[in-house]
Amino acid sequence: MGGRSRGPPPKNEDETRNMKSIDKVVVDEKNQLPPWPSPVPTPHKDFVHSNPPEPPEYRKFTVFTAGSIEMGDAVNWQPLMATMLNHLPITVCNPRKGSWDQSIKQQAKDELFKQQVVWELGALEQADVICFFFDTETKSPVSLLELGVWAASDKVVVCCGDAYWKSGNVHLTCERYGVPCVKNFTELVPLVEEMLKKKGMELDNKGDLIGKNVHVPKEKPKKKTQLEAEKAKLKKEKAKLKKEKAQLKKEKAQLKKEKAQLKAKNARLQEQVDDLRIDPAAQLKM
Repeated sequence: MGGRSRGPPPKNEDETRNMKSIDKVVVDEKNQLPPWPSPVPTPHKDFVHSNPPEPPEYRKFTVFTAGSIEMGDAVNWQPLMATMLNHLPITVCNPRKGSWDQSIKQQAKDELFKQQVVWELGALEQADVICFFFDTETKSPVSLLELGVWAASDKVVVCCGDAYWKSGNVHLTCERYGVPCVKNFTELVPLVEEMLKKKGMELDNKGDLIGKNVHVPKEKPKKKTQLEAEKAKLKKEKAKLKKEKAQLKKEKAQLKKEKAQLKAKNARLQEQVDDLRIDPAAQLKM
């Protein structure tokens, strides 16, 4: 006979995890965000809003909503940005997902943590526009890190109010690297659209993308030292090709000279043949 199991029944996976809502309502005490559009606009048929862990479905143009999340304590600005851009035939990659397992250790060896970070790194690389919003009531250290990495990429736009604790650093960094920067959210949305146009997005009178809406994968950014090494290699190869070209030119000149010599020799022989035809006596002497 089978024995009776003792103790409480096993909990399911969700119950054993310490889940925290990332999409919870956070009171916007400083009125950093405008009201949601009413009525909510109908999304373009090609608009995609991607969240981790699912791989993004990229369109030709992609916006990444970088900036404050703070484990769900920042104002929930990403969905608002996605809504205000959903009339466009683009992808919005939003790293803010519904809930976060607080038992996850924020270390590289933690597979779930790694999954989230790798998703973000990949989407940042593929994005045509990286949109930063710094919630003035947060620290947002990861956002500062990401801004430092991408400031010189020529695909960043920033919103950072003076009340943010590191606003001076953000504003001076943007000034240094020519990053468009505003101080309120309502100015950020048109800034994103301007950057998309700068990257080549053109729409017809129906709001559809002109040309094929197909994503072209981007290469992983290279370190400056790697770029310099590749540049030096190309310079060396260019010098080699230049040398080979000079050698070919020299050989061509030599061939031209030999051709002229052969032509002159043939002319002399032809003269001798003509002389023999004219003077038969000369033939007998031969």
